[in-house]
Amino acid sequence: MRRTILRLGTSALCIAAALTAQGCREDDPTPNDDAAGSSSDAGDATGGSETADGDSADETGTGGQPAMTFWDDVAPVLYESCVSCHREGGAAPFSLETYAQARDWSTAIAAAVESRTMPPWLVTDDGSCGEFSHSRALSESSVDLLVGWAGSGMVEGDPRDDLAIPALPGLEGDVTEIGTPNFVPEIQGGELAEFDEYRCFLVDPELTGDRFLTGYDVRPGNDAIVHHVLVMPVDPTLEVAEGITNADAMQAYDEESPDREGWPCFGGAGDNVAVSGIPVTWAPGQGVVEFPEGTGVRVRQQEQLVIQVHYNLADPANLGMTAESKVQLRLEEEVEREGFMILPDPFLDSIFQGDPIVLPAGDPAVEYTWELPVLALLNGSPWTTVDLFGVFPHMHSFGRSMRFEIAGTSETECAAEVPRWDFNWQLQYFYEQPHTLAVDDVLRVTCNFDTTAAEGPVMPGWGTNNEMCLMGMFLVP
Repeated sequence: MRRTILRLGTSALCIAAALTAQGCREDDPTPNDDAAGSSSDAGDATGGSETADGDSADETGTGGQPAMTFWDDVAPVLYESCVSCHREGGAAPFSLETYAQARDWSTAIAAAVESRTMPPWLVTDDGSCGEFSHSRALSESSVDLLVGWAGSGMVEGDPRDDLAIPALPGLEGDVTEIGTPNFVPEIQGGELAEFDEYRCFLVDPELTGDRFLTGYDVRPGNDAIVHHVLVMPVDPTLEVAEGITNADAMQAYDEESPDREGWPCFGGAGDNVAVSGIPVTWAPGQGVVEFPEGTGVRVRQQEQLVIQVHYNLADPANLGMTAESKVQLRLEEEVEREGFMILPDPFLDSIFQGDPIVLPAGDPAVEYTWELPVLALLNGSPWTTVDLFGVFPHMHSFGRSMRFEIAGTSETECAAEVPRWDFNWQLQYFYEQPHTLAVDDVLRVTCNFDTTAAEGPVMPGWGTNNEMCLMGMFLVP
């Protein structure tokens, strides 16, 4: 185990913001082998029930009890937890709206829910390691039902028409939209981001007063190459060096590549640009983010917004592709409590310290642990406590699991656990009730990596072949 004690102020923590994504899967899904091609003869749900082999299914279960049926038992679960994505024209690669579709995919459904890979919800959610709001996790009874139906003849039952397809998620309220140009990225990263470009674009939201960000929705524009999006407020008048303001620094960066829009910005908004936070953090699979009711992140009237986009071009077929990303922001005039987002990652930070931490190749279980005293968060502030409202776990392709603990003076509490990391489903997780962090508490994060597929030692960095051990936190004083 490698352990690091992190002692940084809030401003320094905000700089550890670079996220790297490997992109959403583009799998070519295949339904059950014994049911493939049979959708057309069973999708109109007209009474008679058939098995996947086309034979009539027994409508009674063991002991003469009525068997579970698609329409009475399975469909309500699918419509509540799956059909928002698995619908015609939805984000998922196949639909589960009809009996025939669910029957054809029954084996895959059973495997996915039993392994807890679907619906996407990476954190343990049985109460043993944090309790989270708006959970997508299925109950044990729902898992048992879907697995049982797949293994018991897949009876259809009597069709019904009272199940509504859920509305597509969206950001409600008064929304401001900002975005990037339709940009053609080029590989820029070097050893720490071999196939990548990080590009920043400046947007002026033209605020008439201070506003509070209470929710956002990022539309990446091209999932094949857009692998993360950050939005960072920047005060253009802030002096960052003698006689040099943020505006001067950003203009100088922009002029270095006059034939291309924006400027390169591995980490933050550029080495000499001071940001006031990172309230918008998007990675693959995330969707709409709603901060807990009554909370928000301040964006000051004079501030502009820098959109940082990570483009990945590891696939040669993606060279020359373009992407125009959009970010919807809900900005309100006031909130009850003002919060802030931090993205600490001492593993990544080690590249700035002369002796980067590396993960050995060929090891199926490499463990790395870092610690952050809460005192470092409160340093220089008038606060004696701060509430932890939510977390954002992040690793790359070698990541396997994460665990986040709060070590107090008398006991250690598990605050979040990701037992099976999946790069393609990176979500913000907000607690049912916030954790109050005391000045003597220590935050501990442990990442597990599998480097058996690595060609050499794995370095920290921003690229697809590098790694991170980042735990984003939404904190409210």
